[in-house]
Order: sequence, then C-alpha cells, then structure tokens
Amino acid sequence: MSGDRYGELRDILVGPERARLDAIDQRLDDPGLDVDAVSAVLPEAVARRATDRALGAALGPVVGDAIKASVRRDPQPLVDAIFPIIGPAIRRAIATAFAELSQSINSTLEHAFSPRGMRWRMEAWRTGKTFGEVVLSHSLAFRCEQLFLIHRETGLLLRHLTAPGVKALSPDMVAGMLTAITQFAQDSLEVSTQEGLDSFAFGDLTVWAEQGPAIVLAAVIRGQAPVTYRETLQEAVEATQRAHAEAIEAFGRDGRPVPVRDDLLEPCLVSQQVERARPAGTWRLAAAGLLLLAAVGSCAVPRYLQARRVDRYLDRLRTEPGIVVGDVGRSGRAVVVSGLRDPLAADPRSMLGEYGLDTSRITGHWEPYIALRPEFVLRRAGVLLKAPSGVHVELRHDTLSISGTAGASWLRHARAVAPAIAGVAALDLRMLRDSVDVTLEAMADTAEVFAVVFDRGEQWPRAGSRPVLDSLARTLAGLVALAEGAERDIRIEVHSSTDSAGSHLVNRALRESRARVLRSLLAERGVPWDRLAAVPDSASGGRHGYIRVHLRSNTESQ
Repeated sequence: MSGDRYGELRDILVGPERARLDAIDQRLDDPGLDVDAVSAVLPEAVARRATDRALGAALGPVVGDAIKASVRRDPQPLVDAIFPIIGPAIRRAIATAFAELSQSINSTLEHAFSPRGMRWRMEAWRTGKTFGEVVLSHSLAFRCEQLFLIHRETGLLLRHLTAPGVKALSPDMVAGMLTAITQFAQDSLEVSTQEGLDSFAFGDLTVWAEQGPAIVLAAVIRGQAPVTYRETLQEAVEATQRAHAEAIEAFGRDGRPVPVRDDLLEPCLVSQQVERARPAGTWRLAAAGLLLLAAVGSCAVPRYLQARRVDRYLDRLRTEPGIVVGDVGRSGRAVVVSGLRDPLAADPRSMLGEYGLDTSRITGHWEPYIALRPEFVLRRAGVLLKAPSGVHVELRHDTLSISGTAGASWLRHARAVAPAIAGVAALDLRMLRDSVDVTLEAMADTAEVFAVVFDRGEQWPRAGSRPVLDSLARTLAGLVALAEGAERDIRIEVHSSTDSAGSHLVNRALRESRARVLRSLLAERGVPWDRLAAVPDSASGGRHGYIRVHLRSNTESQ
C-alpha cells in the first residue's frame, strides 16, 4: 500500500480522534480558551449552587476583597449601587430628626411659661436633662397594643405580640393589609421596593411600620407616640434581624417557622401616661385668685391675728386673780381696757409680751380695790405682818392662824395689825410660842436635871458637890434674870429627900434641913433668895436634892 493510501486510511480511522486530541492540546496550551469556557458556564453554575453555604463561604472573602479593591480604585460605582438604599434611609433619618425637633420645640413653647412648665424646668434642673426632654416625657401619652413581625418578601406573619388586656386584631388580616397597602403604594406611587410603608391609621389606632432588610415590624398604637418611639422599633428590627438572619432566610425558602425571641420585641410594647391637662387659663385664674387672696390677706390677716391676740389677752385678764375687767373699748388704733385691780395682783402690762402686744396696741386703766380671795388675804397678811423665820401664817376661812416661835415684840405687832387686815375676822395665836418662854423652859429643864447627893443622915451635900452646886446656881441665876426681864413670874422650889432608913419624924426633919441648906447654898451663889422656896418631899425616896422651876407669864397671873 502506497503512502497516500495509508495516509487516507489513517485519516479515516483516527482522524476525528486526532482532531479532538489536537483541540485538547490547543486548549491546554491556550488558557484563554479555558476562561471563555468557564465564563460560559459560571453564571449557571453559581445560580445552581446559590443556596450552597460552602460556595457562599468560599466566595465571601473574594467578594469582600473585590469590593475593597473597587472602592479604593473608584468608590463611585459602589456609591451609585447603594444609593437607592442609603438615600431613602438618610431621608427618613433626617425627617425623623426634624419631626422630633419640631415636636420638642412645639411642646417646649407650649409649656415654657405655664406652672407645669416651671415645675418641669425644676425637674430638668434636678435631673440634668434638657427642658425639651422633660417636656416630651410628660406631654406625650400612648400605648403600643400589638406588634406584628412580618416576613417582608412573602408578607407572612412571623410573630405576634399583644399588650395585656388588649383585644387582639387578626394577625393575618393586619399582615395581609400591610403587605397589600405597601404593594399598592409601590405600584401606584412608583415607590421603590426599598422604601416601605411607614405608617397608616384606621379608626383611633395608628400602625407604624419599621422596615428591615427581610422583615417588617408593625406596631399598632393607640394615642400619639413620640418620634423617639420609632427608634425603639428600629432597634428591635435590627436586633431581630441579627439574631434570626439565617432562620428568616430559610423561612423565605421553605417556610420553616422562625423562633423569634420575645425579649427582642417586648421593649416595643410600651405605654406612657400623661398628666391630666388643665383647662387653659386655669393657672392664670388661680394666680389671680392667689394674688387677690394675698392682697386681702396682707390686710386682713394681721388684723385677725391682732384681734386674736387681744382676745386671748383679755381672757387671761378675766381669769387672773385680783383683776376685774370692766370695759373694753378703742381709742384710735389702741384697745383700752378698764377695770379694778388689787395692788397685789399681777401687772397687766407685764403680760402683754406673752401675747405679742405692747402698750401702743393696748392700754389699761385700773382702779385699785381690795380682793378678798384667800390667797390675797394671806398675801396681804404676809406683807403687813412680815413674819420672822420660824413663823407660819395661814388663813382658815376668815381666821388668821399663826404658828411657830416668835419674839414678844413681833407678837405685839401681830396682835395689833392682824385684825386690821381686810378679810381677817379673827386671830388665832394658840400655836404660836413666845421665844422667851421657849428659852426659859429649856433653861428650867436644864436646871431640873441637876441632882445634889447627901450622905445618909447628913444635911449637908456630900463632899465634892461644889461644881454641881455652882453650875446649878449659874443656871438658876440666868433663868431668874431672863424671866424677870421678860416679865415672867418665876418660882424655884428646892426639894430634898431621904431614904427609908430611920423614923418618919427623923427623916422629915432631915428633909427640911437638907432643903433649907440647899436653898442657902444656892442663895450664896447668886440666886435671888425670894425666888427660892424650900419644899422638902413628903415621903422617903432617896438622898438627894433637886430643883423644880415654875414659870408663869404676868398676863396669865393677872
């Protein structure tokens, strides 16, 4: 077989395989052909494995680095790409801030000069908050009654929370309504899909919707919520999105339930009370009333207090012993009181200070009189009698009773003055002792203690009795002198006794001799003879001599 025919046969048998092998060699030798091939199938391959987490994890760093390199090289494309998202977000944030500022300004101006505003200013000063914050915290009242967490793509309800005591709306109805309204707004008003429905109202309820990348949190609100409440909703959406991102994504694929944590949404179920607003102008009317009351009070209250003090002063005078209030009148601005006053009664002027009064406000004209009240009679007796120490004076009905010890001169004074004291009808001095009598009795008692001893059968005192006789004589001499000076009658009996030894006649003679001897011995020592009397005992009893003193006042002897 010729060479041409062999070549033809080879082309017939292995020609196609050889062409494919050449193409493979060319592909292997030329990388550009692989790129073309991969680029042709890459979109479809990525689309098929879009749910593959391994592919996402592998592409994540590459995509991140690519974005960073692109931003460093030219950030404008990325800005253009995210502008549809960032733009509405910024506009919304600015609108929210301006709404909050406007609300704060309005509330501040409304309450700036009201009494409540003043009170809130004090609260702001005390707590360190701004006045606007305090105003908003008090002036707004609302309650979030229900929360609906809705899957943004499907419009299905993920979680529904209701405040205690609130009748719940149909969750599916609200979720469907919100989705329908959002879709209507996007279709009719040409709103981008990135911008959702913020709020809408039905009846007295308002629904605020906070949009997240994959979820929508709708809050059903009764009343007027502050703008800051939207921040609470935003924080709840962000927290829920972070905590359940994978579960929410899975819900969109296969509808598996999302176990949403209630603690992420419960902070949105808040309520706020507001103080009951007072009718406008009430504070002004109250202020005017207070001013009028203050003006009237500034005049009337001092007069009233002055009258009260005068009344209390007059009541005191009427109950004061020794004062009789007669007439009460006025002389100019001063109150004039007239009546009777015992000189020993309290001074009415001294009581003025206790009631905040002085003589320019109240004066008195008092006529003297003698009060017959027992305390005044006794006080008057004390002033007139000037009783010395040791003398007690008391009034028993109308009898002045004096007790104790006093001198003769004071006794004469008391006898002369007491009957002249007003209110004293009689004088009782039975309990009053003359001080001289007391002294005389004491000296007599001392003298009667002495005893002069005699030996048996002897009429003269026993040897060694001289000191006793001297002391007895001095006591008796002083006693006689004091008694004579005080005009007292004094008689001194000199007694003597004998024992039972011997006959009766002998003993009687011995007792008489002993008495005479003892009288002589005392007289020799200065005791007046005429004041001594020898009085022997009538019976036997001992061997001694002793003294018995008898005192009697001259008035008694008369």
